[in-house]
Amino acid sequence: MKRVSLNRHDLERFLRRNWFAMAIVSGALIAVTVGYLMGERRFSVERAQALAAIETDRNVINDSTAAQKQRPQLDERMHVLSDQMLGPSLESVDSEVRRRLNRACEELGINDFSVTTGTSVGRPTPAKKEFKRLQDRKLRDEIDFTEVQATVMATASVERIYRLIFRIDAEPWIKRIESLRLDPRADGNQVKLTVRLTTPFMPGQSPRAPLVLNPDRLKAGDRYAALFAANPFRIPPPPTPAPPTAVATAPTTTPPPAQPNAGATPAPAAVPTPPGGFPYGEWQITGIVEGPSGPEAWLRHLPTGTSLALLPGNAVGELTFRGVEYDFAVFDSPSGACRIQVGTNLTQRASAAG
Repeated sequence: MKRVSLNRHDLERFLRRNWFAMAIVSGALIAVTVGYLMGERRFSVERAQALAAIETDRNVINDSTAAQKQRPQLDERMHVLSDQMLGPSLESVDSEVRRRLNRACEELGINDFSVTTGTSVGRPTPAKKEFKRLQDRKLRDEIDFTEVQATVMATASVERIYRLIFRIDAEPWIKRIESLRLDPRADGNQVKLTVRLTTPFMPGQSPRAPLVLNPDRLKAGDRYAALFAANPFRIPPPPTPAPPTAVATAPTTTPPPAQPNAGATPAPAAVPTPPGGFPYGEWQITGIVEGPSGPEAWLRHLPTGTSLALLPGNAVGELTFRGVEYDFAVFDSPSGACRIQVGTNLTQRASAAG
């Protein structure tokens, strides 16, 4: 085969002679390429929209796959909630709420009581905006849970009424106490309680095991046992008038003059300190209130039952009462400020800031 070699001048001469034919061939190639690309719609709006739709579908599939993998954890969370509810339907929950509240009153020995249930309210999903597709409309309008309202009214002694309050709060099902009202009767020995509460349930979801009251939760009320016994609603009886004192006849003789070194007898201290030191462990804080003169701390001497009310600035031993914080009484001591919770004695102290 003969080999042909072209130098630069020969190539230029060839291009000058055949430029028209090469231009036609180049134009034809460009036209074919553009036609092919247009035929494939690679530069069209339709193709861009189709690619966007594909990407959207791909994201939906990925999200659905991830949600499907998380479904067991979501189901378990739903079961944990339903295990704290009373039933799957309005009829079962309404009946169970009334049964449990009636039983609580009966077990506490309360005779004058009533339990009623009111209207129920369905609550739809708060994620309505997430259900945008037409086929998801049923899920968007579906009820997530229903609320059942109930009212308990009971009249009994202060101690039993307080026990009932703690009992309702300790009951193991999910509920929200909307309001609580105490109305003393007559001299305060009887108190009327009105409690309104709301109980939710998820339609079709039943607890996997019966709900059982945990008695340890009721022990929280033991810290206030002394307050129950004191009955802050009781109106004390009027003081008994002192008997008239006989008028003594003036002596006929002049009494002896007073000795120069004789002084007045000092008044006894409100809380005497024995020689062995102040008995902090014998004094228990039974309550803290906002009285007409400001905050008060109520104390009881456990061995004797003696009561003591402290105002800010009053002292017991080395502790000076300052004020209250929630269910704590705050004292100043030589080692700094401390807090003592209602139901505990004066040795059970915790440091307080400031």
